[in-house]
Amino acid sequence: MKTRLAAALILVLGFMGPAFAQDATAPDTTPTPVFPKPVSIPVKERIPDPRHYSLPRAPFQSPDGTPVTLDNDLDNVPLGQAMADLADPSALDQLSSANKADSASQKYYWHSFKSGNYCHVKKDGHDWYGWRTDDVFHWVLWSGGRFWWRDDYANRWIYYDQGYWWWQSPRKAGSFQVFLPDGHYHVCDANGVLGDDLMRTGAEEVETEPVAKDTPTDRDRNWDKGLGGGGQMGAKGPPGGD
Repeated sequence: MKTRLAAALILVLGFMGPAFAQDATAPDTTPTPVFPKPVSIPVKERIPDPRHYSLPRAPFQSPDGTPVTLDNDLDNVPLGQAMADLADPSALDQLSSANKADSASQKYYWHSFKSGNYCHVKKDGHDWYGWRTDDVFHWVLWSGGRFWWRDDYANRWIYYDQGYWWWQSPRKAGSFQVFLPDGHYHVCDANGVLGDDLMRTGAEEVETEPVAKDTPTDRDRNWDKGLGGGGQMGAKGPPGGD
């Protein structure tokens, strides 16, 4: 009798052993955050998606007074080193003084920071900063302590933070999308966990069609070509327009 019980016990433990081992080594299925936590912007500091502001004209003079003919880039999300340099903490620390010193409306002021030059202009009470990439000019809006860009195709305002452009849902708390260099918006939760590629799923929160942009190229790195300059933001140059 004892022999039978011992054999049965060994048999049961033999079956349970692999199960215990499997449970002990089961992988953690909790998604790992791959992005910084998105910044939740208070309603009073957001720019409502339906709001439109007219862009300043592209400057027709470089900082040294050389005439240039440029078009505003309305279609491409501002990316690359120029945007990163403008959002560098050292540059942001000087924006407040620059905004106050550049007091004339519709006048183009040039400021240098790191590897290139930026144009600042006040238009309709708003502060715009821009830079040249080859034959086009990019504008971003400084509002509420951050930079904004309107994606007209997606009918939304996106804000720049921690090296990425973000969109915060006005209807669903804790719901964010991040624009990645592949040219697509991706779901990102409040903890920085990346979700669906909305171009591939076709499920975009505002538009009925998925949103896609051209993939950035080396052209984004050739900003401010031929405009010269250097030094620190705050050094004024000649106006770029009237």
